Amino acid sequence: MSDRPFLLLTQGACPGCERLKKMLAGPLRGQFDSHIEVIHRQSAQERFDALSAHFGVRSVPALIRVSDGTRAHDPGSLGAVRAFLQG
Repeated sequence: MSDRPFLLLTQGACPGCERLKKMLAGPLRGQFDSHIEVIHRQSAQERFDALSAHFGVRSVPALIRVSDGTRAHDPGSLGAVRAFLQG
């Protein structure tokens, strides 16, 4: 599956995806970058499709904890994302 504890499924032309990426790089200062594998729909279509099917993802961005398949409930909220990645 992944050697990192979290997955981020994303795609082009997705304002929510861009907001989450900026949040991870800006306010969170990249502290979780080494823990998140980013899978972009346009550059890794087969892997993106397989992971979407496996985890039941229907919309992006999808931030997923690999160990139990839990998804961040509000990937647009800094507090929610930080708590999810720390928990």
